[in-house]
Amino acid sequence: MASPLDQITSSPQFKPFMKKLALMAVVLTLVALVLKLRGLQQGNTLLIIGMGTLSIVALFLGRLFPCPDERGRGLWKFAMLLTGISLAVAIMGLLFKIMHWPGGIDNLIVGIVGLTISAIGWFLYFRTRKNIYEEIKKEDLLTF
Repeated sequence: MASPLDQITSSPQFKPFMKKLALMAVVLTLVALVLKLRGLQQGNTLLIIGMGTLSIVALFLGRLFPCPDERGRGLWKFAMLLTGISLAVAIMGLLFKIMHWPGGIDNLIVGIVGLTISAIGWFLYFRTRKNIYEEIKKEDLLTF
């Protein structure tokens, strides 16, 4: 029996919803940055909402891209999980630095180190599989 998270993420509406949510979060974050740079207090609230939403979308990154190769399914899931968590931590670190809250540099360091480790993992994953680029659908690569 599939878990509730698997049921939600495997539905046909999940991927388009996440695309729209990510686009709205990016637009909201950019508007918030402009408001914050202009010195308006509403920019802070919008920035927290926008970047928080972006970090939640980053956590679901692993569920958006299916594994193209059945042999490396476990490695794929781990690498996508590590990438999503690291990206979410890095986004929250940026938010903390922009808002001048303590702990921002720690989040950034952990997020960037995690992204570096996942980038090395992705390099090794794609290096060991021949013709993997032909198996990945173009719409999966152009999701975001």
